[in-house]
Amino acid sequence: MTPTLVRNHRDADLSAPADAGTRARDWAEIQERMLAPLYEAVYDRLEVGPATRMLSLGCGSGLAMLVAAARGAHVTGVDSDRERLALARARLLPDEGAEGAPAHRARLHDD
Repeated sequence: MTPTLVRNHRDADLSAPADAGTRARDWAEIQERMLAPLYEAVYDRLEVGPATRMLSLGCGSGLAMLVAAARGAHVTGVDSDRERLALARARLLPDEGAEGAPAHRARLHDD
């Protein structure tokens, strides 16, 4: 964990402000532990799968889309927070620009 999440790190410079990327990763780490089981339960109930098209407004770090895409859904995410959107992009499109498409279809946009 980074010093923004736990402020008692011995080696951390507590006077230095955390950058936006660090804060976005910390937020995602905290939220995703709680939300992953919820998304799984909801997507089971809704039968999310290959026939599903999902638009995630305010997609954040992309956990909801990642879970849906793993089930075969086509996902599109939009977020105004560029740091969280960068996390979503790294997760959903790890080989963006490389030869060979990812296993799922995903599109990500900033507002």
